[in-house]
Amino acid sequence: MFKHRQGASAGRRYPEGGSTCVIVIVLLLVIGLSGCGYRFTGDRDPVIDIKTVHIPPMANTTTKVGIETQFTNEFIFEVDRNGIAEVVDRDMAEAVLEGVIRDLRTGSIARRNITTTLERRVSVTVDLTLKDRKGKVLWQSSLRDSEAYSVLSDKTSTEGNLRRALAIISRRLAERFHYQFTATF
Repeated sequence: MFKHRQGASAGRRYPEGGSTCVIVIVLLLVIGLSGCGYRFTGDRDPVIDIKTVHIPPMANTTTKVGIETQFTNEFIFEVDRNGIAEVVDRDMAEAVLEGVIRDLRTGSIARRNITTTLERRVSVTVDLTLKDRKGKVLWQSSLRDSEAYSVLSDKTSTEGNLRRALAIISRRLAERFHYQFTATF
């Protein structure tokens, strides 16, 4: 029933036809997974089929001046990168993606003592609305994300850390937009 194989695995015994058994199991798995509708896929189809979109600069209702450019650029990059639609001028677009940076909050998450903060968390909320040419809302969502950053004795370095945290948040929110927009329900 078992035959002895020579070489690197000397001393081990394998059942005859072992490789045939593995092939049969793999084939059954492939057939089973394809039969139940399960499929491997990298991207999904968009919820709303649009080919062209305009993304104007986001509105910023927070006290942090200038972040609207960074957030708008990340959303444009994400749409271009994933091929959801082509970003075009407003007059050529089937739809417009409007964004409002509604809320930005910071809070201490680690302290050395009552007066010295070591780490803060910044949280941002962005409201997104996709409208067709006539202004009809096609899709709407409110996204929120946060990131921690170090607080240093040098205010310039702390501000740089905050900017890097906001860059991370803007990238993640753009990716989350892509995920939600392409989710099929």
